[in-house]
Amino acid sequence: MNENNKVRKAKDSIKIKLLINNWVDEKEYLRHDISIEKLGVKLGINRTYVSNYINDTYNSNFSTWIHGMRIAEAQKIIMGSPNISMGQVAIMTGYADQAHFSKQFKAITGKSPVKWKKEQTLKH
Repeated sequence: MNENNKVRKAKDSIKIKLLINNWVDEKEYLRHDISIEKLGVKLGINRTYVSNYINDTYNSNFSTWIHGMRIAEAQKIIMGSPNISMGQVAIMTGYADQAHFSKQFKAITGKSPVKWKKEQTLKH
């Protein structure tokens, strides 16, 4: 790879990083209809470049990366609004239904959302 290609690749990487960081800051990952294709279109970047960036930067595929951010957001919501239903949390974090939300929550935390909430309540 010649010097010009290295510089261009570095600039592209910085551009992708800025665009993705802005997308994350705007909490766009909470949209229920997000896909790597839609993210690529929104950012104006080929989905393969977006996918490679996520894989390299976060050591994760797109789906796992999205679910991780959604569940982290769900945890904040649960802690900030103790009386909120898990169905409401599911919708607020981009899941179509509570069952899928609960499955992803357990896959990431090792506990169901209800069990996790009870444990957190006991800690505080």
